[in-house]
Amino acid sequence: LAADDALADLMAGHSSEEIEALEASVASAEASVASAEADLAELGAGQNSLIVMYGSTPVYRTMKVGLSGEDVRQLEENLAEFGHGDEDGFTVDGVFDEATGEAVRGWQAAGGQDPDGMVGVADILFVAGPVRVGSWSQGIEVGQQLASGTALATLTVIQAPVDGQMSTTQRVIASVPLSDRDLVSEGTIVNVELPDDTDIAGTLTSINPSPVLDEQTGENAVEVTILLAEPASEVWIGATVDVEITETLIEDALVVPATALLALVEGGYALEVVAVDGSLRLIGVETGLFVDGDVEVRSPELSAGMSVVVPR
Repeated sequence: LAADDALADLMAGHSSEEIEALEASVASAEASVASAEADLAELGAGQNSLIVMYGSTPVYRTMKVGLSGEDVRQLEENLAEFGHGDEDGFTVDGVFDEATGEAVRGWQAAGGQDPDGMVGVADILFVAGPVRVGSWSQGIEVGQQLASGTALATLTVIQAPVDGQMSTTQRVIASVPLSDRDLVSEGTIVNVELPDDTDIAGTLTSINPSPVLDEQTGENAVEVTILLAEPASEVWIGATVDVEITETLIEDALVVPATALLALVEGGYALEVVAVDGSLRLIGVETGLFVDGDVEVRSPELSAGMSVVVPR
């Protein structure tokens, strides 16, 4: 009663026209709220989450009872992995039978979907392995209305099954100077140095036969693709790395700075070696490979750990 009296007192100071306008405004607001709630419910009913599952064969049809194939087998493998393969008669055999349908309905019900027992392109996405979601595609903004099928972002598969085990799919695209083309071939093992100085082995998997202009060096080069032996940290995806190609490998080589070589009058080279007592003596050497300021030296009088004089 007190509330009614307060309302009566509030309305007493207004004309009937003002009260009618106020009531119309309230009714209009209530109608707007009801319309928005209806639109939200309709939008929610029409939106389903796209579930990512592992598999190399893409979804290209609606899978249902009576169908069979590799896509069905992949679906069954994922259902079993999700814990929905306990139905009587369920087997991972690539045949969509009633048991597979029951497993699908159980999975759909657990995820809040309509348990119709069918799975199509609007329900799942098969990817070969773990993926990295890239940045938004150019021009995509929050709140923007998009046409059906518009790509929002890129998915980069970072691992895929090889011989029953997950292996990295990370690759490096490198430019090899055309003058060094003979140093590489498919299957060549290389070393990839990451920006944090971490080394990862890689295998050259393909060579582009058409030379391109390397904009950094201004020289012609061939593009090669290198598959990493193990996954690098995702922070380095898209980063610039160094690729080292071993032309010749010599095991247990003795190496000294090239500036330590002394040219002999009679020809050849020698090293000035520091003896244990601090005295100096010359040892004639044969030279081998020169790499990055170092040189391979050979002599029966040399051994690893000896001190040699390097002129400044």
